[in-house]
Amino acid sequence: MLASTNPEGQALLCTTVHRGGIVTTIEGVLGDLLDEIRARRPDLAAHAELTSDPARLRDESPVTAVARSLLVFPATAEDVAWLVRLAHLHESPIVPRGARTGLVGGAVPLRPSLVIDLSRLTAIESLDLAGRRLRVGAGVTLGQIDDVLAPHGMMYPPDPASFRRATIGGTVATNAGGLRCVKYGTTDRWIRTLRVVLPDGSMADLGHPVMKDATGYDVRRLFIGSEGTLGIVVSVGLTFCPRPTDARMMLAAFGTIEAALAANHAIRDRLVPSMCELLDRGALASRDTEVLTSLIGRVQEWGSDPALLLLQLDGMGVDAETATLRAVVAPHAVAVRDVAPADEAEVLAVRRGGSAVRSGRADVEEALVAPADTAPVLPQDLSVPIDRLAQIVKVIREVADHAQLESRIAAHAGDGNLHLLLCAPTDSRADPGEARRRLERAMEQIVRHALELGGTVSGEHGIGAAKRGWARQDLGPSVIEMHRAIKRALDPKNLMNPEKAF
Repeated sequence: MLASTNPEGQALLCTTVHRGGIVTTIEGVLGDLLDEIRARRPDLAAHAELTSDPARLRDESPVTAVARSLLVFPATAEDVAWLVRLAHLHESPIVPRGARTGLVGGAVPLRPSLVIDLSRLTAIESLDLAGRRLRVGAGVTLGQIDDVLAPHGMMYPPDPASFRRATIGGTVATNAGGLRCVKYGTTDRWIRTLRVVLPDGSMADLGHPVMKDATGYDVRRLFIGSEGTLGIVVSVGLTFCPRPTDARMMLAAFGTIEAALAANHAIRDRLVPSMCELLDRGALASRDTEVLTSLIGRVQEWGSDPALLLLQLDGMGVDAETATLRAVVAPHAVAVRDVAPADEAEVLAVRRGGSAVRSGRADVEEALVAPADTAPVLPQDLSVPIDRLAQIVKVIREVADHAQLESRIAAHAGDGNLHLLLCAPTDSRADPGEARRRLERAMEQIVRHALELGGTVSGEHGIGAAKRGWARQDLGPSVIEMHRAIKRALDPKNLMNPEKAF
């Protein structure tokens, strides 16, 4: 195989391969792979296709470039291992993917690749209620996990906005978080064991089904958040907890975002809510907020700079905590209202709805790919120390205003994780290239300020293809080289999800 290095010295795959003196392209290799699958595994061949269709290869990120690839849908972990061994033999890049809910292009093939879709690995392998252990295939969605546990009074707490569609394998690959992180933590807190297919096609079991594990390096944790660059998660052993005995949801409307952030700070001094979610004026304007009108009034009437906190408390003593929460929030708010249980799902849909290329409610199926004439947008997933939230929000708005861009902030305010979307004006469709450059320059300034405040460029979405440059700024040369040394040790041919993460 021919290889080169990028400016940082990392080995890259080329698009040509030597075979007994014959040079062929990676696309030719993919054709050979498909022929071999048809000859040796007709069951897999029935779920395999060569495609360059963006609708088949993109995720929910603004990463639009895709390479013609061989897309295969295996049904078992053994199928995945067989495909990886075949790709390793032919030196083909491999891109694993789940439900394509990612926002940074982590599952998009940037060069011709074998794309292994894990959505058919949906087995509920074992459930041990007494031991609080559940083992499932990587293609099982978080919504399906909830369906399994709810009848037993249990829950798996990680709760990303796309939880009904997101797969457990994908959330492990990005160490996803969600709305309940402030109290329950991110994915890594709840994962006990992983079965992974390594880059050579061998399989390994990582971790133990115990609460405390200090045996050797924590290789299991290394794979959580590795974005498919070290191997493919095919089975997940997770733990869970009892569903709260009681829960209360509350809405607080504010006339300014500064008032909302002051309330968030006051909450932290007294309580640990299970949710503390912030929507600013831009995020509210981009969503269907009709349900809010009947509960807390029209958004336009809250003030010149409306903002919303969606709050939830759960567990024992929730009545007393709710009274405390209301007393803490009320001095800062225009209005504070309890949400009836019958309205909670619709209120949560307001928070969950919207992404870089989805703008509707999260419970409505939509095409993954945005219309071609949509004005450019650029999402970001920043985390800052919680006491620096007001500073970074001020920076975001100043930078966006100076660049004549729209900003939308939907934040996990309780843990300091902001989901930011910068949007170019509608007239930018005439020159999307210039609009994209303006978005990137503005985001560069925002990221730099976030890092200066002690933050990081990703709280839960990962790095993928979209944020590699920012990750280098964040981690620095020595730590990036540490990552690459680990990658070389496990994947010396750089076959696993190349050009992603770092």
